[in-house]
Amino acid sequence: MEQLEKVRKRIRKIRVEKEYTQDYVSERLCISQKSYHRLESGKSQIKLETLFRLATVLGVNISYFFEE
Repeated sequence: MEQLEKVRKRIRKIRVEKEYTQDYVSERLCISQKSYHRLESGKSQIKLETLFRLATVLGVNISYFFEE
């Protein structure tokens, strides 16, 4: 599995563990729910800036997304 796919799975995992909806996270990121869904599902690229913002919203250090 490529690294980007692992990052996407981690994003989804922590979001679900915290019981956050895609709608909740997308509101915090100031993007539409559809755009957020596309990020999480791999239909669009995740910019580094967005990854940092996601880490803040999800309450994790950005390194969490890259841990093995």
